[in-house]
Amino acid sequence: METSKDSRDPVPESTIRELLTWIAYARDAAWAAKLAILRMTRGEDIALFGEHLREHDRHATELAQLVRAAEPRRTVPDEPQFLVRDALVIGALDRDEAVIAAMVGIEETRIARYEQRGRCPVGAPTSMIDALLERHLADARGRFAALRRRPVAPTATFRKGLAA
Repeated sequence: METSKDSRDPVPESTIRELLTWIAYARDAAWAAKLAILRMTRGEDIALFGEHLREHDRHATELAQLVRAAEPRRTVPDEPQFLVRDALVIGALDRDEAVIAAMVGIEETRIARYEQRGRCPVGAPTSMIDALLERHLADARGRFAALRRRPVAPTATFRKGLAA
């Protein structure tokens, strides 16, 4: 019996499209994190968003590896796709606290997006994609918690009152 060189079942187009969408979300999130870094004045905030940027880039890379393994000739986005308005929102802000508040809301939206995704029924085998996106959801929850734990810096008005 002769077997083909590649005996894997083809990955459904719907799965590839879903992966490409999640890659685009991750690229958009990375871009928003870059913009947040540029707007921060505190070193701790810059470091926090640097961690977020690296995490979003890692997520996009992991998902892209799955697409390339399934369809080596498929074009995978390596730049933001602007599927969501996150970067536009962050780009329009210029104060640390406004950026932080916006990023808290953006992370809440990301968490909801992961949670709304269809999951495997309990007891069913988990696919590699499901396991990866579950880990990405856990990472989003961690980013959200880190943003919520961040100490609020005094406003300029409050600092002026202290100097008086």
